[in-house]
Amino acid sequence: MTRPLLIGLVALAVLVLGTGITLIVRSVGGGDAEAKQTPTAPASETPSPTPSPTPSSPSPSTPRGPTVDEVVKASPLYSIGPVAASKCVEPAWAPATVAADQQYYNRLLLCMGRTWWLAMKKGNLPFRNPKAVVYVGKLSSPCGMQRSVRAAYCLANETIYLPFTVDNVNYTKNPVYSRAIMLNTFAHEYGHHVQKLTGILASSMTRQKSMNPTQQLTESRRRELQATCLGSVYLGANAKFIPMSGPLLANWKLLIAHMGDDYAVPRGHDHGNRVSNYQWSIAGYNGKQPNSCNTFTAAPVRVN
Repeated sequence: MTRPLLIGLVALAVLVLGTGITLIVRSVGGGDAEAKQTPTAPASETPSPTPSPTPSSPSPSTPRGPTVDEVVKASPLYSIGPVAASKCVEPAWAPATVAADQQYYNRLLLCMGRTWWLAMKKGNLPFRNPKAVVYVGKLSSPCGMQRSVRAAYCLANETIYLPFTVDNVNYTKNPVYSRAIMLNTFAHEYGHHVQKLTGILASSMTRQKSMNPTQQLTESRRRELQATCLGSVYLGANAKFIPMSGPLLANWKLLIAHMGDDYAVPRGHDHGNRVSNYQWSIAGYNGKQPNSCNTFTAAPVRVN
């Protein structure tokens, strides 16, 4: 699914935040990189659908599976209540080298995995950790070529791709703000992975196929804003342990107030504007539970 730098670096903020995080379900909205593509469906947003078994002679006693609308609007994910803290202290976050950057995300992956494993277990939902890959320049993936523009979650191989150059440049400009971006971006992309595991991601993309262009953009925003909210659920549940306090908390609040389609170059409307991004970030952070993130039943005004 896929900006900023403290008050003295507003120009960079516009550059970095403009992209939105990117799901290779096209990378998505949240705060991690530079340029944003036009709102056309990315490679991972149009996966080959998995055919559901069709019995040759249906029986009235055979229960039907949930519809795509039921999956996105009434997933068991929304009924699990507050998620548990992983109790992980944030790893060392100095992306001066590719190895250091990769180590940061590897450790963060284990922390997020602990929280989401416990959450999915409560909802009797499947769980497996995604992979995290830090790369330089260009990297071929099942979801297309990654080009060091923004972070992205690839549905096909359940991998989060993270461009080293983006992290390194932000770090040299403002280390604390870079820290907020890295945390927020990775949490957002992990939110897409949660959507994948629950079936919300595939169901949303299936719904999108039968929509007109305006409706497709709205559906994309519901998906991206939910990933942002789910990422914030993790940050809120683990705020005491990261810890989300002092300069980090102040920079995170600055970040979420200045990210979204408003800053995209070229301008698009598939990740949500800055007001929607802020509101869903705060909802997840304060609520600490996935039920705070049901963007699919939210009024259209809340997913602009």
